[in-house]
Amino acid sequence: MPRFTLSSLILSLSLAFLPASMAGAQTFEEAAEAYQAGDYTTALAGLREIALGGNADAQLLLGTMLFNGEGVEADYVEGLRWFKSAADAGNPTAAFALASAYRTGAGTARNDAEARRYFERASSGGLVPAKFELANMLAAGQGGSANSERAVELFQEAADAGHPGALYSMGAIYAAGEIKPQDMSRAASYFRKAAEKGQADAAYNLGLMMVEGTGVEKHPAGALEFFQFAAAEGLAEAQTALAFLYANGTGVEKSDEKAATWFNEAALRGDTLAQTRLARMYFLGKGVEKDLMAAYTWLSIARAGGQDDPDLAALLEPEMTPELLAQAEEALKDWEAATRPQ
Repeated sequence: MPRFTLSSLILSLSLAFLPASMAGAQTFEEAAEAYQAGDYTTALAGLREIALGGNADAQLLLGTMLFNGEGVEADYVEGLRWFKSAADAGNPTAAFALASAYRTGAGTARNDAEARRYFERASSGGLVPAKFELANMLAAGQGGSANSERAVELFQEAADAGHPGALYSMGAIYAAGEIKPQDMSRAASYFRKAAEKGQADAAYNLGLMMVEGTGVEKHPAGALEFFQFAAAEGLAEAQTALAFLYANGTGVEKSDEKAATWFNEAALRGDTLAQTRLARMYFLGKGVEKDLMAAYTWLSIARAGGQDDPDLAALLEPEMTPELLAQAEEALKDWEAATRPQ
C-alpha cells in the first residue's frame, strides 16, 4: 500500500487551523511538535486519549500516523476512521485528507462521489487545495454531474489565493476560449504567475507563447528559461520544444548535440514527435553518431505510438540489412518490456 504523501500538508494545515483555545493546550502542541521533529513515540504518547476525547486536530494527527505507520504499525482502516471522525466534526483538513484517500484509492476503494463530497466540505472550510481539487472534479463531471461554471469560480478563488495549479487552469481556460472568452494576454499572465510558482505545464505553455508571440511579445530567447525549467521537471513536451530551439538555433546558439540530448530525453518519456526527430538525427549522424539500427528502432516506436515520418522511412528502409533489422527487433522487444504497464 502506498504511503499517504499528504501527511506534511495535513499537519501544516492542521496547525494553521487550530482554534485559539487549542493553541495553548500543551499536550497536543507537544505532540504536533514531536511529530514534526520525527519523534513519533513522544507524539503518540497521550494522543489517542485526546483524540478519543473528541479533539478533531488530535484525531487528524493520529489518523495520519496510523495511516503512514509512523511510530506504530500501519493501519489504513483505523487511520481513515480517525480522518472521518475529524472530518465529521468539522475539521476541513481532515475532510481534505479523507477526500484525497477516496480520490486516489489510498487505503480504501476509490470512490469519486465520496471524494467530491469531502472536498466540498474542505472547500467550504476555506482550504485552497480542496477548492482546486473540487474544481477539477466539477469540470470533469467526476463523482457527480459536471458544473463548469462553478468549477471556474473555484479555480478563480484558488488562483486568487496563489495556488499554482489553479493559476495554470485559469490560464488554460482563457487560452481555450470555451468557458470564458478567449484572452491570450490574460492566459499568458496566469501562466507566468503559475510558472513562477514552479508549475511546469504553465512554464511550457508560456514558452510556446513567447516563441510564437501569442499574447505576449515574441521573445524566443526568453522562452528558453521556461522550457529549460519545464524540461528539467521531466515534461516531455517541453524537452521536445527545447530540442527544437537548439536544432533550429531559435533564440539560442544552434547545437545539434544539445538538440539530440533533449530529443532523447523526450523520446524516452514517450513523446512520439521527439522519437521521429531522434530517429532522423541517428540517420543523419547529427548530434549523435550515425546509427541506422537506432534510427529504425526509434521510428518504429514512434509509429507504434501513432507518429510516422514517411520521408525518413523512404530513405532509411532501403538501407536496413537483415542483420540491422534483427538488431532493431531485439531493441523493440526491450522497449516493449520496459514500457509495458505492470
